[in-house]
Amino acid sequence: MSEYEIYIDASVDVPADVLNDGNVHIVPMHYTADGAERVMERPLNDEEMKAFYDEMRAGVVMKTSQITPFHYEEAFRADIEAGKGILYLSLSSGLSNTYTSALTARETLLDDHPDAKIEVVDTLGATGGMGLLLILSVRNREKGMSIEENAAFLRDHALDVVFWFVVDDLSFLRRGGRISAASAIAGTMLNIKPILKITDEGTLTGVSKQRGIAKALKYMASLYEKSHEQTIADDVIICHADDIGRAEKIRDMILDINPNARARITSLSPIIGAHTGPGMTCICYLGNRNIV
Repeated sequence: MSEYEIYIDASVDVPADVLNDGNVHIVPMHYTADGAERVMERPLNDEEMKAFYDEMRAGVVMKTSQITPFHYEEAFRADIEAGKGILYLSLSSGLSNTYTSALTARETLLDDHPDAKIEVVDTLGATGGMGLLLILSVRNREKGMSIEENAAFLRDHALDVVFWFVVDDLSFLRRGGRISAASAIAGTMLNIKPILKITDEGTLTGVSKQRGIAKALKYMASLYEKSHEQTIADDVIICHADDIGRAEKIRDMILDINPNARARITSLSPIIGAHTGPGMTCICYLGNRNIV
């Protein structure tokens, strides 16, 4: 079996020990705060995440940008030249063009190194769902899976990753064009909390509207109860945008349903948080994403 390295971009949300213990490489991503460019090269700590979301609460406009093919080439080149393979897990092609950029970089690198093994996997997901596939990829490598076998496994199970999101402040969805201004105003006045999921095409869509965060979290927990599967793995990643209390509440609901769940909490990175705003809560696990 040839040696290979696992890469994932900075939009992933996963506990830091998974990255450190699994020897995972992060491809940096850029974002701007009121036009000032920043680079995310590693997961931010709790203090840094709180500062980011406090900036958003204060009205700082955050925008993200895509990784270019050149940046992928630069990220992968040293390992390719050392004779190692590259297994890269990309943010959903339905949410970003980073997957296409990675494929372009792959072709360029193969022109120079035709024997190189470079596998680019479209996760058809984001945030903690990418984190789940990352956990599986590290476990597979530890079990001795080849790069080709690992990539095939991840592609086969990408659609088994389930995502449920609740957004606290509708104004951020409005800015991103996800909902109309009228819907945002009406939803805010009525304390409506939209529940969203990632589809099989890797895009976002709404599945429900709940009045108040308590009902929204309860609804998400009920979806977990109906749709989780334990045959592949029993991991659950809960992401929050600077509201640990909500994350702990839904973690406890999940553990009441399934005491064996490996439920872990992590912060929502700036790359996704820039689009959802503070207060967003997400649960990701393996199961049936089309239960609703």
